[in-house]
Amino acid sequence: MAIQNNFPNLTPTLLLDFANAGKLDPRVTFSRATTATYFNSLGVLTTANNNVARFDYNPSTLAAQGLLIEEQRTNSIRNNTGVGAVAGTPGTAPTNWAISGLGTLTQTVVGTGTANGINYIDFRFNGTTSTTQLSLRFEANNVIAAANGQTWAQSIWSAVVGGSTSNVTQVGLSTLLWDSGGSFVGSIPFASGFVANTTSSLIRITPSATIATVGTAFAQPQIYLTFNSGVAIDITLRIGLPQLEQGAFATSVIPTTTTALTRNADLATMTGTNFSSWYNASEGTLYYEGMVQANNDGIVYTGIADTFDNTAYFVRAAPNQTWIVRSGASAQAEVNVNFTPTANVPFKMVGTLKVNDFAFCVNGGTVATDVSGALPASAVRLGIGNSPWAASGGNARQQWIRSIRYYPVRVTNAQLQALTG
Repeated sequence: MAIQNNFPNLTPTLLLDFANAGKLDPRVTFSRATTATYFNSLGVLTTANNNVARFDYNPSTLAAQGLLIEEQRTNSIRNNTGVGAVAGTPGTAPTNWAISGLGTLTQTVVGTGTANGINYIDFRFNGTTSTTQLSLRFEANNVIAAANGQTWAQSIWSAVVGGSTSNVTQVGLSTLLWDSGGSFVGSIPFASGFVANTTSSLIRITPSATIATVGTAFAQPQIYLTFNSGVAIDITLRIGLPQLEQGAFATSVIPTTTTALTRNADLATMTGTNFSSWYNASEGTLYYEGMVQANNDGIVYTGIADTFDNTAYFVRAAPNQTWIVRSGASAQAEVNVNFTPTANVPFKMVGTLKVNDFAFCVNGGTVATDVSGALPASAVRLGIGNSPWAASGGNARQQWIRSIRYYPVRVTNAQLQALTG
């Protein structure tokens, strides 16, 4: 293991370098009861089998992002891969999809295909308009159950691959809301309808918002075009893998063909005798490097535990990041740093453990300390992207983990800043 940051006495006894290694340490146990998708090193959307960890890459830059950990989510769109589409003029839209507001425009299903693993359908709309909005809806209005107060994330890969946006005032995403009797009652309030991508390259758009409409019983996701009546338009939209999931942000693509599907949570841990080679019960330092897709209050990044009451872990408690140490039934130290992660930007944090000597640092900033408290009695479990006491993936929160390290000493405050700077 390499010497760290010019401190010759600072070498981790545990180094889980997910971003560079691209594989699990054999001491790590991983489970997920379903398949799941990720982008491989070539930027191609790829499916991992059940219980296979995902080492994700940025599809645009191909940069390694680390071990992908996600909570359980369901894609409520039954056929986001476009099964049933038939090329022609007008052609046939995919099963369960429908187009409204066409008016005097000509519709052409240009064809289907796959780009970097992303299933897509190309739709051309051309002619002189007689309406002011055209909608491509990915579900019927009585299929996806929803309720007032729920938060939903809608996502889609989109591009303009023919014609232009001339005379098109907006290409947007929205989710329509319907009551139990089939009456339209509103839409999820994405800002300004949330404008979809209109460049020539497929880009994923991922708005989310909370339903604020009493009487909502169903949600219906769509992409739409607005324009004035009586103008000429000619545009070919490429649409790929639309997704509607209940949650505050979009997660990895969940491909569907005939029914809504659930991706189960990822669970990565290290337990039992694996601790004996690297853990020091009297003092230590735990380091985390990773990034999040969206801020999520209560997210746990990593932690060490015996039982729930004997733990040490990082947790986000808005607007702070918190290093929490527990022993028995009470917290011994809660050290806060006022730092909110920026989505998709890596950050580093490190916390220390020693009797009456705790410290916490994020991104090389000021070291926060606590000089009173006991240590956990023992430790037998390391949580990786989960609460350390989690027995299932129920505590997973969306993140990419680049590295976790453990040092068997309480490193100095200067070393804490150097490690995270």
